[in-house]
Amino acid sequence: MNTMVQNFLKPFQSFSRDTAGAIAIAFALMAPIVVGAAGAALDYSYAYLVQQRLHQAIDSAALAGAASSTDSEEIEQKIIDFFNANYPPEKIGVTFTPVVTIVGNQIHVSGYAYYDTFFLAILGITEISVEADTTIQRHVQGLEVALVLDNTGSMSTNNNIGTLKSATRSFINIMFDNALNPEHVRIALVPYSNTVRVGRYGIGKTPEGDTYNDGSTFVTLPSGVNYTTDHSSADWYGCVIEHKAAGYSSSATHASGSKGQLWKNGSSWDGHGWNPGSTSNDPYDYDVLDEYEGPWDIYAYGKVIAQNDKCSNYSGYATSRCSSCNTSGSNKDKCNQGYCFCWKSDSSDGINSGCPYANIVPLSSDRDYLLEQVEEDTSAEPDDMEPHGNTLGNIGMVWGGRVISPEPPFEEAHSWDNDNWQKAVVMMTDGDNTEDGTYSSFWFAAKNNMSVTKFNQRFEETCEDLKEKGVLIYTVTFSSGINSTTKGYYERCASSEDQYFDAPTQEELIRVFEQISRELSNLHISG
Repeated sequence: MNTMVQNFLKPFQSFSRDTAGAIAIAFALMAPIVVGAAGAALDYSYAYLVQQRLHQAIDSAALAGAASSTDSEEIEQKIIDFFNANYPPEKIGVTFTPVVTIVGNQIHVSGYAYYDTFFLAILGITEISVEADTTIQRHVQGLEVALVLDNTGSMSTNNNIGTLKSATRSFINIMFDNALNPEHVRIALVPYSNTVRVGRYGIGKTPEGDTYNDGSTFVTLPSGVNYTTDHSSADWYGCVIEHKAAGYSSSATHASGSKGQLWKNGSSWDGHGWNPGSTSNDPYDYDVLDEYEGPWDIYAYGKVIAQNDKCSNYSGYATSRCSSCNTSGSNKDKCNQGYCFCWKSDSSDGINSGCPYANIVPLSSDRDYLLEQVEEDTSAEPDDMEPHGNTLGNIGMVWGGRVISPEPPFEEAHSWDNDNWQKAVVMMTDGDNTEDGTYSSFWFAAKNNMSVTKFNQRFEETCEDLKEKGVLIYTVTFSSGINSTTKGYYERCASSEDQYFDAPTQEELIRVFEQISRELSNLHISG
């Protein structure tokens, strides 16, 4: 490099040396501030993460505790256990046992944690404390639920019916205990077996004999038949058969002495739809959907015979229990009309065989009245839940839908599209659907083309129809003798897989009913 160029660059070289020193000094002075700011941001980010995790753990624990029990000590312990499981020690942040305060139906949970800083410790800030709290309001608001309860003969095993009543009492009490306003909880009971017992409601009266629904009737009680509370009577105990879709005539004439089972429309014998001359009678789809509003005919267990046949030709049927027969001579129980009806003696259960002892209870907010229907010891009561009859779960389910429907025959329910009310059905069975070989809700077995497969399919169709209407469905299979096909129908019937329960033991049945009642208690976070 020549001398002239060197002389020209000297001032710049001197400036570079001077400014390099100044920048180094400035960086040395600013480095703690820059590093500290970045470190502080990182520490506060971790502290925020600790708070978010703390809040989530407290929310989850509070919800789990509130749904676990109605006992304060059990709730508190469940919250603490759930919190510890959701915020284990290996997570960032040191937590402390949450504080649980329970006042009435409100559960308040608060907690705090701290985060040990790394960068801020340089500035003397060694930890950051964070807090979180939540309030759970345990309540039910606007809920209509039908408990569809298996009362069939198999429920006599090990007093399973007693366990069912105990589970039902627990369900009722939990629902009302968790309600801010008991008027917002309405529960119906639908005991079923071969059929259901609508009782005096069907003739416009309450079970106590008071006027119901302005006296409107939805059951045709024929002349010569009276309502009775004696299950062994030859009168009507309150059960009904499903209505056949076609052929009904309001002007049809009742065949005398046939207990409401034979009706003539002129010369035709199918005046109320059921045709004794056919072997393919079927009430579909009135036995599935909600749209049919009545009337129904009375349930009277027995059999239809043709002209010149005799009641005494069949086991359990007697000369004195045949309608429209000859009155004297050796053929005095020979049918002398186109068709006659035979019924068994009282000692063989009479016309109410397969009819549940317990009455349907329409939607009610009267806790005491509901509990009376499932009392543990009601030996003196004529309408107690007792094991009797075969299993027709599809019939129980369709009447469960009818009691929560706003349309007749029962009209206590709110409309389907009322957003302030949630409708639910809890459906339980202890066995597979079984066809009675003589008579059921589907009239005489020899006169219809029903089968267990059809019962199952119609059960499933009813479930789908109710779910489309927005009904929340819980299903329970109880006992260990239920086959996989039945369990499949009940699992598909439920609103979700989590709302189907298999309860093989009595203890499990009680636990499941308690769990369902708590899930229906409509928990929400209010803070």
